[in-house]
Amino acid sequence: MASQIAPPASFGLISGTAFASASPAALAKILDSLDLASLENEHARLERAIQQLEQSNKEIEEFIELEQQELAAHLQGDNPFQPDPEFMLAIDENKAVIAKYNKTCADLKSAIQRKRGTASQAEAGVSHEPSNEGGVYL
Repeated sequence: MASQIAPPASFGLISGTAFASASPAALAKILDSLDLASLENEHARLERAIQQLEQSNKEIEEFIELEQQELAAHLQGDNPFQPDPEFMLAIDENKAVIAKYNKTCADLKSAIQRKRGTASQAEAGVSHEPSNEGGVYL
């Protein structure tokens, strides 16, 4: 029995485990079912999260570099510097989350563009059906 993934009650959960395991087709269907404002809000939220993760990685890397310089000055090159494995793990985990968020942002952007296109056509009254109003056509 195949289970279906429904949109979360709170759209902020798009990057949660239910969506991480969703097939691209299932995720596209979910994104298409959401309104434009929700898509835009989630895109903005994920962009901010990416910026924060990138900033975190920058700060960790700067700390590692400073630690390496201080240790090198203290030991005067007697021991090779090995960064704390916890810091390296944090950087790697942040990079994995950033990659996932970038993919989700791309999917969100596509869904937003589709929604905007649909909304623009509806607002403009675009119709591909001929009109029976009569009149002069130029």
